[in-house]
Amino acid sequence: MNTSSPFDMMRLLTPCVLLASGLLFQGCESATPVTHEGAPENQTFYGSVIPTQDALDGAAMRQALADSGRAQVRMEGVVTATCAKKGCWMDVASGEDTVFVRFLDYGFFVPTEGAEGKRTVVQGEAFYDTLTVPMLKHYAEDAGKSQEDIDAITEPELRLAFMATGVMIED
Repeated sequence: MNTSSPFDMMRLLTPCVLLASGLLFQGCESATPVTHEGAPENQTFYGSVIPTQDALDGAAMRQALADSGRAQVRMEGVVTATCAKKGCWMDVASGEDTVFVRFLDYGFFVPTEGAEGKRTVVQGEAFYDTLTVPMLKHYAEDAGKSQEDIDAITEPELRLAFMATGVMIED
C-alpha cells in the first residue's frame, strides 16, 4: 500500500491508536477495592495496600517538603471531594491544608461519590504543583461545578499536591 499521503498514514495508524488507548484504560472505569487480609472491616484500600499508622497531617507534610519540595510520605485527612466522573482525583483536608491527590499512572481510582467526610490515609509523593487554568477548569468540570464557576477561573494556582500509590478510605 502506498502511504505517501498523511491521510493514508492516518488510516493505518487510527486502529492502532484506538486499540492502544482501549488497552491502556481497560479496567480503569471504576474504583476497584483491593482486599487486605487482616485489615479492619471498615477500611477499604485502592491501589496498593498501605500501612495506616504514623501518617502525617498537612502541617507535618509541609515541613517534610521544606528541604527539597518533594517527599515520600503517608498522610492522613478527610475526603472533601472526589472526581464525579471517574474517581481519578480527590481533595483531602488535613489540618489547615487541602491537598489535591491524584493516583500514580491513573492505575486506580476511588469512588466517585460517597467518600466525602470519610477518614483517609494516602501514601506516595507530596509536592507543590502549579495547576494551569485549563487544568483547573477541567477539574472543576469533573467536580460538577457550574459554568459560571468554571468561567471565573482565570489564574493558575499553586497547590499542595500528592501522587498516591495507595489509598485507604475508612467507612
